[in-house]
Amino acid sequence: MEQLPSTDPIDRQARPAGDEPATASLYVHIPWCLSKCPYCDFNSHAARTWPEAEYADAIVRELRHRSRERGFSGRRFATVFFGGGTPSLFEPRTIGRILDRVAEDPGLEAGAEITLEANPGTVNEGRLRDFRSVGVNRLSYGIQSFQPDLLLALGRRHSVDDSRGALVAARRAGFANLSLDLIFAVPGQSIESCEADLDEAVSFETEHVSAYALTFEPGTAFHRDRSAGRVRQAPEDLEVAMFELVRARLSAAGLPAYEISNFARPGFEARHNQAYWRGVPYLGLGAGAHSFAPGDGRPPGAGFGCRRENVRDPGRWMAAVVESGSGVVETEELGRREAMGETCWLSLRETRGLDPAAFRTRFGEDFATAFPHVPDLVADGLVAWQQGRLVLTARGLLLADAVFSTFL
Repeated sequence: MEQLPSTDPIDRQARPAGDEPATASLYVHIPWCLSKCPYCDFNSHAARTWPEAEYADAIVRELRHRSRERGFSGRRFATVFFGGGTPSLFEPRTIGRILDRVAEDPGLEAGAEITLEANPGTVNEGRLRDFRSVGVNRLSYGIQSFQPDLLLALGRRHSVDDSRGALVAARRAGFANLSLDLIFAVPGQSIESCEADLDEAVSFETEHVSAYALTFEPGTAFHRDRSAGRVRQAPEDLEVAMFELVRARLSAAGLPAYEISNFARPGFEARHNQAYWRGVPYLGLGAGAHSFAPGDGRPPGAGFGCRRENVRDPGRWMAAVVESGSGVVETEELGRREAMGETCWLSLRETRGLDPAAFRTRFGEDFATAFPHVPDLVADGLVAWQQGRLVLTARGLLLADAVFSTFL
């Protein structure tokens, strides 16, 4: 993965590698957008202004308080991800202030992956250089499509030219680790326009692509429009054809799938996302952010993991942090069986699959004993054993949610 150069301020503050405590990942949620996309079910809020300084103060305060919790105390962060919302709306100096505080305490791993989500139209080369100078070393662009009609259908504010300009500006600003998001199976999209999106995406030679089929999540404008008959979902056979096209086209361009919806050049897989799938502790700061601290079922760690969720409303979250240092509103302890099932379906999301030896090490039980139905999944052609690991087959990828549900 890309290393921050030695002249970078964050790299100078990162503690050297060695025989030191284990690491964790950090997620920072910035909830404001210029507008709310009709398909988005994330905790985002359309606004023209936002309390940037006050929100950053609360992030720093919550970091100070929660980095000392069980599961995070004594750990440096190997990845940091600024998600949203639209984090690129915040000033680079604000992002730098947060990163400086992280690097100071609890600390950053040398060469930490530091990602900023950005929307085209909210950045230019100068602004990107400033983000780079404060320590951001990976950009994730919400491109979604290079077709004007699809951008309009998706409610995106940026233009195709904005996307092209932002991708070029990122390279000029010095970013060598660049990701873009695409959405396919948009109402009205043809297989030809899907292919055109893929062709243009690979022409920019980004290191990473995330490609998702459009979903109609409850509570979104698209879900309401579909229920009212104002929007028609893409036919299932067309969605399947696009899914298979995405995987084939990106793989041929040197971006093989390493997860159901994620593709990368070797060595540029998103380390932050891998932390989610592999049970690495991750601390979520900000309105609506989620955290996870794994456990081993033995004292002093209660259970097999703990999930926490923050207050979603930004104002209420800031008030809670000012009062107590934490915006956590809900805590859930995972039992052994739940943790076992979660480990299985998260592992199966990745192309590398599930390692039964690692499963036994964590839970003290053979995988085959814990889940005796797996031979039935193999017989149905949904999963297969490859080099000692259980992986989804091509058919299993198309029915992944149904496969995952069998482990819950």
